[in-house]
Amino acid sequence: MRVILPTFAKINLTLRVMNKRPDGYHNLVSTFMKIPSGDVLYISESTAGIDIVNANIPISGENIVAKALRVARENGFKVPPLNIKVQKSIPPGSGLGAGSGNAAAVLQWLGAERVAAKVGADVPFLCSGLEMALVAGTGDHVEPVKEQKVHGVIAIPDWQTETKSAYEELDEMGYEVDTMLARKELKDVYHANAGKKVGLLPNDFLKVLLKKHPKYNELFEMFRQSPYADAWGVSGSGSSAFCVLNRTAVFKWPDYVKHVLYF
Repeated sequence: MRVILPTFAKINLTLRVMNKRPDGYHNLVSTFMKIPSGDVLYISESTAGIDIVNANIPISGENIVAKALRVARENGFKVPPLNIKVQKSIPPGSGLGAGSGNAAAVLQWLGAERVAAKVGADVPFLCSGLEMALVAGTGDHVEPVKEQKVHGVIAIPDWQTETKSAYEELDEMGYEVDTMLARKELKDVYHANAGKKVGLLPNDFLKVLLKKHPKYNELFEMFRQSPYADAWGVSGSGSSAFCVLNRTAVFKWPDYVKHVLYF
């Protein structure tokens, strides 16, 4: 038996961090949009009698695919030992949730979507079947919205962002936006999709990212000057920057952009 699963990632078109919770996690309000990741999972039964999960790009800590298997079993799902090869296209630390998309694909294949929130913050959305949603709480509240046919391009630079440290730095800076305003900012996505020049979409992590990587401003200026760019921003806690386009555009990317993904 061999199963081949394509997987998905996401863009945070808008992202606001509301507060840090007593359990150490953070409440957020964010507009999520599903995108193809290019990642593929190859699954077969493990002849070694134990789970074997490996990827072509090194991943530190517990692989989230292995975590998905562990959590599924802990919640009563009967899962035989599996050998899973993860063929990754998107590098870790890009803010696109490609690893969460890998885990979501496994949970959907197992019929274990109900444990998604126990695996990772982006996993419930990527298990939901929705193309776009307003996501709140720690990622466990997934609210359908009027879906838009949003197209654009993603630039992944040669630096990575560690989400935990980004949250710690943001905690030191504080929070400025309430939940109602964060929800209303979804309208900017609709305006951009209607061909209106919206510009920079809100993401609270920009306060942290621009201090470390001012080169984001170079990318934003390049997008601003394009007649085909309607909105732009950063996904998740970085590192990827995206641009919503009203038609396909070709950019002259600087050397520090290592991967380009059209959606």
